[in-house]
Amino acid sequence: MDRDIFYDTAKLSRSEQETMLQKAHSICDRWWFDRLDCSESLARQQVEDISFEDAMQHFVEGALMNVIHRRQIIPLDQPHLEVGFRSMESPVDYFLWIIVPLNRAEGIVQGMTQLA
Repeated sequence: MDRDIFYDTAKLSRSEQETMLQKAHSICDRWWFDRLDCSESLARQQVEDISFEDAMQHFVEGALMNVIHRRQIIPLDQPHLEVGFRSMESPVDYFLWIIVPLNRAEGIVQGMTQLA
């Protein structure tokens, strides 16, 4: 089975990262936003009725962005590009998940370095 491909987002400027998240959202099949408040639960909880713009307010300094071509563990039935971030906020941490079909993913990963 093929391994997932992780892309290096650390070399992107903050502005480039924000642009990539916006672009991924504009071409995605679906997206969702989770919160992790360990004082309530050790599992992430999906945030209902939040706009993408409001979710992006949690893309704060220090947030970790990810771009992953999921090929190995595929919870969504087919390979796809997963774009998102973990806010690293405290005491509540937030996670954005954007699912981009591979046939629309070229503009996202073009020119990005794959991590070994």
